[in-house]
Amino acid sequence: MASDYNHDAERGAAAFALAPSVLNDAPALVERLLRHATAHHASDVHIEPQQDSLRLRLRIDGELVEIARIPLQYAQAIVSRLKVLASLDIAERRAPQDGAFSWRTTDVRIATLPVRHGERITLRLLDKSGGRLTLDALGMSEADYKIFCGVLMRPHGLVLLTGPTGSGKTTTLYAAIRLLLERKNLNILTVEDPVEYEIDGISQAEVDGADKVNFAKALRSLLRHDPDVIMIGEIRDSQSMNIAVRAALTGHLVLSTLHANDSIGAVTRLRDMGLEAHLIAATLKLSVAQRLVKRGGSGGGRIGVFELFHPGEEEAAAIARDASHGELLRMAKTHGFRSLADDLAAKRSEGIVAEGIVD
Repeated sequence: MASDYNHDAERGAAAFALAPSVLNDAPALVERLLRHATAHHASDVHIEPQQDSLRLRLRIDGELVEIARIPLQYAQAIVSRLKVLASLDIAERRAPQDGAFSWRTTDVRIATLPVRHGERITLRLLDKSGGRLTLDALGMSEADYKIFCGVLMRPHGLVLLTGPTGSGKTTTLYAAIRLLLERKNLNILTVEDPVEYEIDGISQAEVDGADKVNFAKALRSLLRHDPDVIMIGEIRDSQSMNIAVRAALTGHLVLSTLHANDSIGAVTRLRDMGLEAHLIAATLKLSVAQRLVKRGGSGGGRIGVFELFHPGEEEAAAIARDASHGELLRMAKTHGFRSLADDLAAKRSEGIVAEGIVD
C-alpha cells in the first residue's frame, strides 16, 4: 500500500498509514482521513476509485498530493459513511449528489460522481475560522488596503472580486464583510450558493438546488428588506447582474465575485453579459483580481497577490465610451495601477513568497 507524499520532505507532512483494523472500520477511517487532511491544511480531499485500488489525494497549497492507495474492496463502506454524514441517499449510486456536514471546526462540502470503477467523492474543507480573517491578514499591500477600505466606506456602488476558482475571492469577500460589521449601523444581507461561513450580525440567504430560492429571486427579496450592503456570492448571469446593478444605482453597496482574468477584465466581462457601458461606468467603484501563491520560508501556506482597478473620473468616462482593455490599462497605469505580476514581484523581493508566476 503506497502511503507516502510526493515531496514529503518539502511539505514536512507525515505519511498516512492505515492499520488493517482501521480499514475494516469505515467511521474510524473517515475520521482519520479528515483529521489528517485538516492537520495538513488541505483545501480538498479526493477519493478516487481506480481499476485496482482506491486513491486518496489531498490538495495542499494548491497542489494535489497522493497520500495513500487502499484496496478497492473498502471503497463502498467509505462512500456510504460519508453519505450518511451528509444525509445523502446511500442507495443512489448512478447519479451525482451534493451535500454538506460539519466536522469539528470544519464545514465539509461533499460531491459524489459515478465513474468507471465506483463512485468518486470530493470533499471541500472550509475551516470555520476562515470567516474570521481580516483584510489586513490576506496579504494586501498597505496602498491596496487603503484603497479597498476607502471604497467599502462608500454608501453605494459595485465592488467585484475576480479570479479563477480557488483564488480566495470568497475569503476576501467575508473579510470585507467583517470590516463593514465594525460599522454597527449597517443592515448587511447576503445571497450565497452555498453559505460557506456563518457570520453573526448579518442575514445570509442560501440558494437551493430545487430552485425555490435562486439568485434572482433571493436578490429581489433582499431589496425589500432595507439593506445597506448586499453581498452576492457570484454574478453568474445577466439577470443577477441587472438586479445587482440596479441595487448599486439606488443607494446600496454591492459586493460580489465575477469570473474574469484580471481586474480590468471585469469591465469586458460585464459588457459581454449585456450591461450598457454607461451603467458600468456609473456603478463600478472597484474591481479586484487575486491569486494565491506559496509563502517563502519554512512557514508554508499561501498568501494573496492582488491587483486593484479603482476607476477615477477619467477611467469612468473611458468606460462609458467603450474604451478597450488596453486603453483602460494604459490610463490606469498613469494613476499608479499595479498588476498581479507587480504585486508578486514586490512580495518576492521582500522574501514573502516563493518563486512562481501568476497567469
